[in-house]
Amino acid sequence: MAHYNIELRTAGQVWETVPVETDDITGLRIELAKFVGELLKDHADKIWADEEWRVDVTDEEGLILYVMHLSATDSADTVPLR
Repeated sequence: MAHYNIELRTAGQVWETVPVETDDITGLRIELAKFVGELLKDHADKIWADEEWRVDVTDEEGLILYVMHLSATDSADTVPLR
């Protein structure tokens, strides 16, 4: 089994690194999708903060294999008036 890391980042910080072992790229993609699903489920309120999240998957040498960008924005109809 190959070893990988899934890392949650914002602009200035790595928030979490999760080690993953899988036999193939398909399994790695599935693990990435599960991680993002759990992230959104567990932190649904935080995605609406004015910050973009990035999830990287790296191999043992630190080479980035996949990147997912997550962000949420309000439309003009839902932005609170100041």
